[in-house]
Amino acid sequence: MAITTTPVVFRLSPGQAADDPEGRKLIPKLPRPYQNNQVPLLMDRACEGDEIRDFASSLGLEPVVPSKSNRKESWEYDKELYRRRNEVERYFRRLKGFRRVFTR
Repeated sequence: MAITTTPVVFRLSPGQAADDPEGRKLIPKLPRPYQNNQVPLLMDRACEGDEIRDFASSLGLEPVVPSKSNRKESWEYDKELYRRRNEVERYFRRLKGFRRVFTR
């Protein structure tokens, strides 16, 4: 089964604001998994903390993020799926291209 990377929810924040606090607010708004299937949640490595990973897991989402190199215990993640995170980054880059439309 092919998995598509599709932005489901997003929120605009000030340019100087960090992504992590806004991301935490959006996680509960994500669609819930059907039956026992977990929905993958592609996360930035900056957001790989235990708290946010446990929060996503408690909602039935599967955090797909590598552990930081300085972690004592690393975990397994879907490397092939994590490589597709660039599609999400490209989506936001395209949105930023329309900045002049949003600011008027």
